[in-house]
Amino acid sequence: MAAISNEEINSIQKQANIVDIISSYINLEKKGSNYFGICPFHDDHNPSMSVSEEKGIFTCFVCHKTGNVFNFVQDFENISFIEAVKVVADKIGVSLSEGIHVVSKYDKHYEAMNLAIKFYQNNLRSKDGIEAKKYLQNRALSEDVIDEFEIGLAPNNDALSNLLLNKGFDENVLLDVGLINHGNKIYDIFKNRITFPIHNANGKPVGISARIYKQSDDAKYVNTKETVIFKKGEVLFNYHRAVSEARLKKKLIIVEGQMDAIRVYSCGVKNVVATMGTALTKEHIKLLSKLNVKVVLCMDNDSAGEMATIKNGEKLSEAGIETLVLRISGAKDPDEYLTSHDVSEFIDVVDHAVTFFDFKLNQLKKNKNFDKVDDVSAYVNSILSELSKCKDDILVDLTINKLVNDYGIDKNTLMNKVIKVENKPETVTKVEAKKRLKKDEKLYGLICYYMMNDTKYIRLYEQELAYLPNDEYNTLANDLLAFYIKYNYISIADFISYEVESDAYELAIRVIDEFIQNTLSDEEIIDVVNKVKDLANERKIKELKEKLKTTTDINEKLRINDEIVNLKKRMCVKWKK
Repeated sequence: MAAISNEEINSIQKQANIVDIISSYINLEKKGSNYFGICPFHDDHNPSMSVSEEKGIFTCFVCHKTGNVFNFVQDFENISFIEAVKVVADKIGVSLSEGIHVVSKYDKHYEAMNLAIKFYQNNLRSKDGIEAKKYLQNRALSEDVIDEFEIGLAPNNDALSNLLLNKGFDENVLLDVGLINHGNKIYDIFKNRITFPIHNANGKPVGISARIYKQSDDAKYVNTKETVIFKKGEVLFNYHRAVSEARLKKKLIIVEGQMDAIRVYSCGVKNVVATMGTALTKEHIKLLSKLNVKVVLCMDNDSAGEMATIKNGEKLSEAGIETLVLRISGAKDPDEYLTSHDVSEFIDVVDHAVTFFDFKLNQLKKNKNFDKVDDVSAYVNSILSELSKCKDDILVDLTINKLVNDYGIDKNTLMNKVIKVENKPETVTKVEAKKRLKKDEKLYGLICYYMMNDTKYIRLYEQELAYLPNDEYNTLANDLLAFYIKYNYISIADFISYEVESDAYELAIRVIDEFIQNTLSDEEIIDVVNKVKDLANERKIKELKEKLKTTTDINEKLRINDEIVNLKKRMCVKWKK
């Protein structure tokens, strides 16, 4: 089957109204010529995302997310660019050409994993799965839940590897996804264990978590190791099922193990995911930030769970995600709690989760004797240390007032001890150099931005500059020139699609974000061009002077001096329209 072509991508983009597409995800309100809405990519409370129907782009003026309709869908749904093209095509009712499908170089890997899951499911339904099925039923998992989560049973042999190899799968593909291994012979990784499929955020099967169901000295769980399609630090178990309910409830519950997640989900609380025993990563945080919902941490009820709560809570809070903490009493985890409590009781406990800050304050009280002055002092100083990192001034003031009321400490004394951490100032030299660099880069950015908007500025660049004295911006400018030469027009939205796989893509997005509200006259742009010319000549003069120092040949010295003189003369002559 053929891959989707650039022509087809451009056609879909032209037919798709960016306002209509983004409106299917968030509410937009027209203000002037643009539309505005709550940005889904950060904790936004005031509409900070602008959508330009005319230019076909969106921009957030707070978190600086920028792009075209495909980029929005890609980031919102956490899918590939080509997958986003397919989603947009479906939304506007455009059918891709016959024989076209979204191509992934890992198609075979996903296919192998999917067949393995089905194979394990069928094995659970066979006579070999009677004991495993009974184990699951004893864990209060119904047939419907077993089917929905595609739970299966890996046989105690190498039947899977034999099946997949006989179906023509390449041995390397099966090795790459962690289904088989080989020593003297090829063998199955998972044997005689109940299997729980792991899916990525888009619902594609990427791995297996396999659990013992008989008394054994073996490890309780064996999980797929990191593979080409499975990055543990990017996956939250059950995310693809939980995401819609989380958006509806404005809340997402995070538990540790997949059995906890399955048990909670099976009781009708479907906005739940599991970390699978790992700490939250940067990728997890990014995924959660896009949801724009409260996160409820419900880690295991032990010391390790407490530590996990603190570590994960710190990461979530730093990312600006409102974080609550649920500590279950009388049970080691949610799974165990739900075996002896009604679902309504669990929901009530969730509804009464405390803020992460309150949780930390309660933790600081542990092992303190408040009849001892030293313990009170240590406790108060610990709170003040936490407050020094707090960005919420109201919370700081309320906490200080509580300390005043509880312990009779002077408020000014407490306020003076709340030290805000500030970065050390740079030296004057470094600051000045940074300011100069930023000023120069603004000129390069302006040229690139106007090149994106009108072909006359591309021609101006080609005729008067053809070079920017900054490698990063020079690459972007030349990419714009290449686009114009190839297609004989320019469009910001189309260029972003064209540039998506390029090294200059991120810079293009930053340039659009910075200058989208900028309006310069032709005369002002000409002035920018002249300034950039001077910068380019200054750089060249500097290089020539360095070369002059190392050159011994008298004729070469004369030639370099002449070149320097000519460059200086050029700097005195300004180009005019």
